[in-house]
Amino acid sequence: MSTHSDSGPTRDPDEFSLARVRRHSGTGSAPHSPNWFVRGIRSLFGYRKTSLTIMMFATIIVTIALSAIDNSLEFSVCLPSDKLETAVLDYSWSVLQELGAHEHTYTSKNNDKVHDFLEREILQLIANTDFIEYDNDLNYTNNIMFAVKYLNYDSVSYYESNNLLVRVNGTDESLPAFLLSSHFDSVPSSFGVTDDGMGVAAMMGLLRYLTSGDVPRPKRTIIFNFNNNEEFGLYGANSFVKHPWFSQIRYFLNLEGTGAGGKAILFRGTDFGIVKHFASVRFPFATSLFQQGFNNRLIHSETDYIVYKEKGGIRGLDLAFYKPRDLYHTAGDNIKNVNIKSLWHMLSSALDFTVHISEDTIDLDDATQAVKLTDFAAYTTFMNNFFAAPISGIVVANIVLLVVIPAFSLLLLIVIHNGHKAWDVNFVNVIKFPLSFVLSVIILSFCFDVFVIPNNVFLANNSINTLVATLFSAFLLLNYAFLNGVNVLLRGFKGHQHDEKLIVILESSFLCWVALLWSTVKLSKNRIGDDHTGELFLTILFLLHSFAATLGLVGWTFKRSSKKTLIKSREDRQPLLHSDAQHQYGLGDGGSYAESSSLSFNSDFESVCDGHSKKSFSYDWLVQFIIITPVSSYFIYNSGFLIMDGLNKSIQESLAAQNMIYDFLKTFAVVWSVPFLPFIFKINKVLVLVLVVVLIQGIVTIGVKMPFDPLNPLKLRFLQTIDLNTKPPTNQITVSGRLAPFIESLLKDMPSVKSEKKNISTVAAGDGMLTYSWNSSLDPWLVPELENPDQILKIDVIKNSSSTSDAPFGMLTGEIKIIVPKNRNCKVDFKASESLVKIMDQKDSQSSHSPVKSVTIYTDKTPRNESMFSMASTAETVSKDASGNYVFKDFEGINQLQLNKLDWEKPYHLGFQWVPEVAESTVNTEIRKIEVKKLGVMVECYWSDLEYLSPASDLRTEAKFSIPAYDELLHYSPNYVSWANKDRGLVSVKKFVEL
Repeated sequence: MSTHSDSGPTRDPDEFSLARVRRHSGTGSAPHSPNWFVRGIRSLFGYRKTSLTIMMFATIIVTIALSAIDNSLEFSVCLPSDKLETAVLDYSWSVLQELGAHEHTYTSKNNDKVHDFLEREILQLIANTDFIEYDNDLNYTNNIMFAVKYLNYDSVSYYESNNLLVRVNGTDESLPAFLLSSHFDSVPSSFGVTDDGMGVAAMMGLLRYLTSGDVPRPKRTIIFNFNNNEEFGLYGANSFVKHPWFSQIRYFLNLEGTGAGGKAILFRGTDFGIVKHFASVRFPFATSLFQQGFNNRLIHSETDYIVYKEKGGIRGLDLAFYKPRDLYHTAGDNIKNVNIKSLWHMLSSALDFTVHISEDTIDLDDATQAVKLTDFAAYTTFMNNFFAAPISGIVVANIVLLVVIPAFSLLLLIVIHNGHKAWDVNFVNVIKFPLSFVLSVIILSFCFDVFVIPNNVFLANNSINTLVATLFSAFLLLNYAFLNGVNVLLRGFKGHQHDEKLIVILESSFLCWVALLWSTVKLSKNRIGDDHTGELFLTILFLLHSFAATLGLVGWTFKRSSKKTLIKSREDRQPLLHSDAQHQYGLGDGGSYAESSSLSFNSDFESVCDGHSKKSFSYDWLVQFIIITPVSSYFIYNSGFLIMDGLNKSIQESLAAQNMIYDFLKTFAVVWSVPFLPFIFKINKVLVLVLVVVLIQGIVTIGVKMPFDPLNPLKLRFLQTIDLNTKPPTNQITVSGRLAPFIESLLKDMPSVKSEKKNISTVAAGDGMLTYSWNSSLDPWLVPELENPDQILKIDVIKNSSSTSDAPFGMLTGEIKIIVPKNRNCKVDFKASESLVKIMDQKDSQSSHSPVKSVTIYTDKTPRNESMFSMASTAETVSKDASGNYVFKDFEGINQLQLNKLDWEKPYHLGFQWVPEVAESTVNTEIRKIEVKKLGVMVECYWSDLEYLSPASDLRTEAKFSIPAYDELLHYSPNYVSWANKDRGLVSVKKFVEL
């Protein structure tokens, strides 16, 4: 290969170097210059700054574009062209419009209207079919009582069900049934279009499909559960588990909404056996990262899925909308903010999965293994292609990779070292990337925590992409500066660029190996609470990085030793995948070709050729770049984007959520940078300038941009409480939100607050939350015919054993009636009162965790002499006595009782037994009259109707809004504020009694 001639009188220094090489090699012939085609190939694919920069630009752009397309509703979901499917979608959309006409929480009259509407539609759809049955729990045959203990929540609930049930009987009765479930209630502050109107509308569309007469009767029985009161206790699903039809079911699909539109994603699945069948849907969208988040309690909410899985013991999937969280449970979850494509995405997924499961037998029909013993699944999607694998198989594959690849790499290193190859690495070359990586992480984290978060703490709410881009650019620039700075300062230790690249690839492969080892250990004992099913991408990252590293090492094993290199032909001096080199070619690129990795860092050639710099036209960098960067970049970015897209709005919900989001944000940016770091030495000034511009733009955005806007609103929660324990009763408004300084100024701008000059008190609620409260003159109009607040809630004490000492050596008993008109939900809290009463003779008593040990809900119905059920546990039992009353016993104590009934006017009638808490005692064993604390009973009832009412006595009087304080906040709040309920209702009335 000839040298490139220079027309100038001054010879290039490299010409002298080449002459010295020729003298040592014994040749002085001048090879010919390459032709234009070879020069073009070298310019395009050689290891040049321009070529590398173009590849990095293209990778980043393609990564972001592919992720956007894959997650986009518009680009990845097509509306139906089939006539029947089009009719089904149109019908479902009409149902959704009806469901979203009003807020319809369980404690509102609109909930009954939605129930009746669905019942009419169901009966009309199935009227002409003889293989479909309908059942309604309104006959009080499926009331339930159960304990709820989740996180810090501990309560006993009584619920009267009015689920709407449809059974499409299959042609093969021997096959286990398949369940479709959704809930038709909303929260008080939301129209419930996405949560869960779309799930209900999709199920109604599927029922319309099955009853159309254009499709064959399914082979498997399909059961529809349109359940109620999911929002505040998953009551409808808990009730259905006790229904006789449930015993037929083995599989389920739960349709949910924890966002407000977008695409419906496969949240989680019970096991690989059922998850793999999700491949049957036409537009699959899934990631087990969300499953990992749910199973590890990072998301503090639940769906009916958990009831069917844990209490029902059946296999199934949870399909749900997941964003945006700031419209979730607010008035923003309305028909205006959703797209018919969103409905079709959920409907088509439910339709495809149902048809697949019900049209024939599946491999699970003969399985008898319990769900808790089956294998977890890891899964993901790409461009409507679904991929799933069992955790057991992933663990085996990971172990093989963790053992075989390091062993093979170590063998190659031994061959390279013992064969006296030209690649001789020194300490500086090895340590500079780990040092750069660690220092960059420390600096990035410090600057972000100290300068960014305090200046605009809620910016993640609407600028998550800007923050990611800023951190990503900063981390790349930090590593670029550190690595090249070390090369400049320690120039004598600087190796050739190819060698630096391969060293970084090896070191990044080691990082992936460590991460994969940790993940594999966790996966081998995967469980709820310590779930790692979302870490499937670690296997892929390690495989890609290690494969590229192995290629580099293999190339060096074919490299001859440095001494032989001086006397061999130029063609023999190249490692595998390397092309020939040409001296001083490419002047137009400013000498931007990489130095060849075919030379040793400390070789004899280098000592002879002092000052020689060899330009390389090798192409192994391109192979390694293609193997490592594009696929890794996409997996990391898309996974991080999905997580941030689903969680970033949670920054308004707690300080813990804020810390989690920002910690993950920094991790996301760092991990996304890893596939680019082996090549960061070589980027040219154009890419450096772009990264600097992105960084500056991000810093400016952090400094000036408001975190809330109409599309990304501030979410506040509302509750109005009437306290009848004070004289006169107080009417207090409570608003909760994060520690944002402008919330108080917003509230002080309300007309009623300004005109009455109300003082707003603030109280820290913990975990970064703050409650703002003030007494208001805007009384709620809950029962128009009752103007006195004391008439809204009355407590009649029917029996009080504290006054008669009817159980001197046992538990005390009490019985009350809670008279509260136009109400469906009350909460009763039990605790020892500070009041004392002399009641009985006994020895010293010990205080207990909770004084109440038994609760009875009286149904006031004719005795039936039938038993509901009795749990085997001696500490906790629930049963039904001969009179049809529900009895719950818990020896550990009952702190709270939730009451849910269907009859709006019927009083709550309950009794309870408790162990008295001794207030004063003696130290001797003498029996004497002692004092015990009374039992304190706090009753709080909730209302949620949002409507205009007129007094019953005078219909000519102007109608009033039922909750004027809430209406005022909706009307006068800025457009960047959304409102949600703080509790089970928008208004509560509470009263305290002692027994």
